[in-house]
Amino acid sequence: MTERLYYQDAYIKEFNACVTGCGKDRNQDRYRITLDRSAFYPEGGGQSGDRGVLVLHDKASENAFAAAQIRVLDTQEEGDDIYLICADAVPVGTSVRGILDWEYRFDRMQNHSGEHIVSGLIHERYGYHNVGFHMSQDRMTIDLDGEIPEDGLAEIEKRANEIVWANLPVMTAVYSREEAEGIAYRSKKELEGEIRVVTIPGADVCACCGTHVAHTGEIGVIKILSHERFKGGVRMELACGRWAYEFLAQVFCQNHEVSVHLSSRMMETGSAAKRLVEEHSRLKGDLIGMRYQMIERTAEELEGAGNVVIFAPGMDAVMAQKLTAKVMETCGGNAFAFAGSEEEGYKYAAGRKDGDLKNVIKEMNRALDGRGGGKPFFLQGSVQATRSRIEAYFLEADPSISIHELRM
Repeated sequence: MTERLYYQDAYIKEFNACVTGCGKDRNQDRYRITLDRSAFYPEGGGQSGDRGVLVLHDKASENAFAAAQIRVLDTQEEGDDIYLICADAVPVGTSVRGILDWEYRFDRMQNHSGEHIVSGLIHERYGYHNVGFHMSQDRMTIDLDGEIPEDGLAEIEKRANEIVWANLPVMTAVYSREEAEGIAYRSKKELEGEIRVVTIPGADVCACCGTHVAHTGEIGVIKILSHERFKGGVRMELACGRWAYEFLAQVFCQNHEVSVHLSSRMMETGSAAKRLVEEHSRLKGDLIGMRYQMIERTAEELEGAGNVVIFAPGMDAVMAQKLTAKVMETCGGNAFAFAGSEEEGYKYAAGRKDGDLKNVIKEMNRALDGRGGGKPFFLQGSVQATRSRIEAYFLEADPSISIHELRM
């Protein structure tokens, strides 16, 4: 059995202990080490296991362990034992000093306490339950069993931060099963034996095995990053403390850069971007209209021209198809349109009014490393060939064919 120092004081950063067990982990490149006492928190309750180092105090064999440091990569538990997942083995009986990666641990304390505040407020306001909780490297994911409107989440976030700024105590107590029956607390599952309850006044009372800050002010800030419908409820991402600060700092830098490009104030980038999108949509509509006019004019100019190849560098595959569809009605022969560039390759459309181009396209694809298909009288696809190679192929196959370029 491992004595759990983190329940005595979640702020213990270093401690002395003795190695009581060491063996290969399931991952054969790592070792599972047990200590008689540990401040390393094992993964559980949605909170990831602690990391850090073990400093070896003495020699237990002829190998030089003095002053050596062994990395603690993860912390797990089985029953009453806490296992440190380490990069190297340590002999049983070795005296060690455990040193936590405190930034890693404190990030998770901030976020775990922040999650309690948000989940507790949602439960109080809407009656919904937190049915899933996970911490990654820079944010948390919470799954709720009910939907919350946008303005409702904004209200929850505001209230959660007010609780942070109030710097309220985060209290932990352990109750027997009988004592806990008289307490209204949140819990994801039925619990047996002693029950550890974390209380944040005005926000939450919840059964929890994790580590928490001593006062809500240490959380710093709570920010909901995203939310979406999920299995009849809501899945949201949020960040607290340093994670939230780093996210907001990145958003600030990005917004500042956008404001420079848009020549707008930082608090007005949304409206400036909206104007830009509207202007882009208008210009795109104008451009499409001009392309349609050019397609109509080209079809008129190529009336009776016979077999034609048209390169349209400024067009996409859809416009190339529309160009071909128009020209094939007037040219009196095969119409081929190629849209694209030397760097990206070319998309093509080919058509012949009341004709069958399947064999023609089959030969072209073979010669120009192409692929595609469609109806006998109208086909589309792509080729991996340069313009000069495409032109040479068509002129060799049909010296009378005319080659044109349509630029926008």
